[in-house]
Amino acid sequence: MKLRNTILIIIAVLITAAIAAVIFNRLSVLPPVCKTVISQDGKICITEDGRRITVSEEDEVIWQLPKEVLAQDFLFEDVDHDGRDELIILCWKRGRFGKRRPSWVKRDEIGWSQHIFIYEVEGDTVKPKWMASDIGMKAVSWKFDDGKLIITDTDNVTTEWVWISWGLEKL
Repeated sequence: MKLRNTILIIIAVLITAAIAAVIFNRLSVLPPVCKTVISQDGKICITEDGRRITVSEEDEVIWQLPKEVLAQDFLFEDVDHDGRDELIILCWKRGRFGKRRPSWVKRDEIGWSQHIFIYEVEGDTVKPKWMASDIGMKAVSWKFDDGKLIITDTDNVTTEWVWISWGLEKL
């Protein structure tokens, strides 16, 4: 009887550990894969490791996604139609707004929300271009096609977004 209880406890612990590993995206023993992209200023390497995004140039890290932001996916496309590709990150962070919020919002929420962050990559610098507040949906997949960002949510509803003047707007 004691042996059976011990085995059940061990199995429960292993299942819990496996679930935690999947949740935190640490189950893979393979090294992160570099997605080599050609920017206007040369080759750069964008790596997604777990929920982290790193941009490197010739094996030197030039930028990392802030630790409080968890990446779901990224694209490297010319989202603003200026002839230069931008790093577009579908991500999660606590709160809807961050430090800069509308004047009528006194305190930001503490729960997780989904965002789209867009960064310009110029030479050896990566700088923020546009940071969306909570996008108001739970995106499960996205792609960039014909100048539009196409997002599919958990209900399998697809929406199209395009850069108009300053920022993404839903069509």
